[in-house]
Amino acid sequence: MLGRRCRWLLAAASLAACSDPAEAPGPTCLDPPQGPLMSWFRDVTHESGVAFEYTSNDFKGGGLAVVDLDGDGRPDLVAGRRTGGLSLYRNRGSLRFTRVAASGLDPETAVRAIAAVDLDNDGDRDLVLAGTGHADVMGNQGDGTFRPVARLEGSGLTEHVLPVDLDGDGLLDLYVSNADIFDAEASTNRVYLQRGPLDFRLAASIGRGLSWSTTAFDVDADGDQDLYVANDTLRVDHGKPTMPGASSLPPDLLLRNDGVGSDGVPRFTDIAEERGFATPRSSMGGLLADFDDDGRLDLYVPDFGANELFLRDPTGGFVERATELGVAASARRNALCGPDPTTEDCLVLTWSAALSDFDLDGHDELLLVNGETSPLDAPPVLMFTRGPELSYREVSPGIPCADARGLVVTDLDGDGDQDIVIASKEGPLMIYENRGVPVPGTWLQVRLRGRASNRDGVGAVVSVHLATGRVLTKVVGAGGVVHTASPAEAWFGLGSDRVVTIEVHWPSGHRTELSHPQESSVKMDEAP
Repeated sequence: MLGRRCRWLLAAASLAACSDPAEAPGPTCLDPPQGPLMSWFRDVTHESGVAFEYTSNDFKGGGLAVVDLDGDGRPDLVAGRRTGGLSLYRNRGSLRFTRVAASGLDPETAVRAIAAVDLDNDGDRDLVLAGTGHADVMGNQGDGTFRPVARLEGSGLTEHVLPVDLDGDGLLDLYVSNADIFDAEASTNRVYLQRGPLDFRLAASIGRGLSWSTTAFDVDADGDQDLYVANDTLRVDHGKPTMPGASSLPPDLLLRNDGVGSDGVPRFTDIAEERGFATPRSSMGGLLADFDDDGRLDLYVPDFGANELFLRDPTGGFVERATELGVAASARRNALCGPDPTTEDCLVLTWSAALSDFDLDGHDELLLVNGETSPLDAPPVLMFTRGPELSYREVSPGIPCADARGLVVTDLDGDGDQDIVIASKEGPLMIYENRGVPVPGTWLQVRLRGRASNRDGVGAVVSVHLATGRVLTKVVGAGGVVHTASPAEAWFGLGSDRVVTIEVHWPSGHRTELSHPQESSVKMDEAP
């Protein structure tokens, strides 16, 4: 049998594995999570009524969206296979879902990635379904059923669709991330500007590489949305101080938005090298979150091998500190790799990450889902916890090993804590209930309604000022998770602390404040 590296390179080229899959034994979990068991989660997939199986003709995953589509306040599920097959599951409450046959969605559609957000500012969430070489925009008819309104031809081989207002007109545009190792044109990313409600025009091809996903945030604090593009250069990071070697493939991009030109199209400059992001690696995404409680948004990059955590410093620069804080998650130890985890079979290939306070103690946990690096060893789902100190430690979340791709963390059953949805490469869509018993006042959910900004508040930064002086910061709809769309919301675990003020910095530049909220679930309107 040929080596693991051969299998990876051919998979990246969308070819068959080097060995015959029929001869390979099924994956087993030789390398379970380490650390104390946190029995917080229960697998409710079967009893939920969700029965969706992902399939793949290569090593890539399929589409997943978790968002309220019918306006009843409960997040629904949309799942799609890249080989064909699309299902919408309506959330009926109490973690029960019903598959909707008459949704207006073609159940035979092949879907590589999904976006789900209010694109036309009419109060409901629309869908973008990215297939092969095109993407379909599906308009919500107000009741969670859909009709096709546009087809984005020539979109490329898409792995992620990011709704983001790039030109500041209050309408969400689309940045499409593509990955094709053979065809540079199909692997060039596209910007579709929304010129009127659900009227998208291809404006530019901006950025190139094996782009798995894109994250939006205002990196230079000038009021517009910049873009971090996670590019795979097929290099493995074995951990510091050894760095990945050179690659002919484009590294990560950090696209600074320089404003709209005379033709109405935003201009971008790649500043990845000057900001320390241009090292070749196998970047899969970008999680934008505050890892060190300083009120500034940091960037966590899932990778093949050592993951990176770029902490924001007071000057606006970035410092990589994943190993120091204990979240590099670079290698495992098992019977396949022996005592020295230096081979690729021993390294962790992280596809998606989420930072959320699952136990409501006021401090976030980091959750990672990983992909197979050996046909004999299914990868673990990893979790890292922390308290008031800044360093993280590994614990076991009690979730079985799985060859996973997409990840969504949100409150599925309306009980106040965060549940988990995981998309497999091949196998079931999995739902895990958080088994905690939330106490009112230990959590806060903030949903936004934009006016000058887009209605869902995508791109808004929400800061919660607590009685102890701590400031918790989240961003709405930043993206950065391959194939996947999450609800446009900001959710906070509070522990025993008390909220003094909620402050929203809107994409339009407006600021909204709310003092001493009386409810755990808050809706905030943008000031007119």
